[in-house]
Amino acid sequence: MDRRICWYALYRGDEFVDVGTLNELAIRHHTSIKTLRFKATPTYAARTTYSDTIRVYKLVDSAGGENND
Repeated sequence: MDRRICWYALYRGDEFVDVGTLNELAIRHHTSIKTLRFKATPTYAARTTYSDTIRVYKLVDSAGGENND
């Protein structure tokens, strides 16, 4: 079974904080994976102000037409 590794970027407002998998980010920033997943949702964005909050963004692989086999 081929599982894809998903990478996430962590921001505090406009400031880049870290990048990694959810497991790596949870360990490095002493939080749970569940919390990081919630902070990646539109609901969290709507409930909080943009500045000084932690935001999590899933990084999307854009191949740009190249075949990466």
